[in-house]
Amino acid sequence: MKKTIVAFAAIGAAVAGQSVHAADGTINFTGRLIAQTCTIDVNGTTTPTVATVTLPTVSTGRLASAGNVTGRTGFTIGLNECSGTATRAAAFFESGATVDPATGRLRTTSGTGHATNVQLQLVDASTGNAIRAGDVSQHAGNTKVDLDDDKASLPYAVEYYATGATTAGTVASSVTYSINYE
Repeated sequence: MKKTIVAFAAIGAAVAGQSVHAADGTINFTGRLIAQTCTIDVNGTTTPTVATVTLPTVSTGRLASAGNVTGRTGFTIGLNECSGTATRAAAFFESGATVDPATGRLRTTSGTGHATNVQLQLVDASTGNAIRAGDVSQHAGNTKVDLDDDKASLPYAVEYYATGATTAGTVASSVTYSINYE
């Protein structure tokens, strides 16, 4: 009999120790879809072909300390033959395996023959402000360009960014982007 009472007491304690959950509120999510279509190109290379932007060859002496930047190179995302109701657009640079989530800069390929202590920083060429890839601040921060005659040119740039004293080698990275229409 004592064993049965102890067993029931143990089961009762286990059940009483479990958490109880209650609904404390509701969150609504809203968004909008539009039937917007544009032909997109980067410096004349039409998607889905992958575009390449080549930065200049620079001396490691220009990237000797963390925070040094050099080699800013412009590129344009072109929107052409747009149809739909949107009047403005901007690129959104997505997070991904090549994006450093702490900084929003692009990690570069590592290994034999590759430079070290360098990342690539995206820049809004209209303002000169750095872009944090993958960060929602782009929605408010990136310059929105008017669609004029169903086309627009979205100006951006990329530059070397030293995370420490750099070493010589090749630098390569990539980023995925999408177009946000308003």
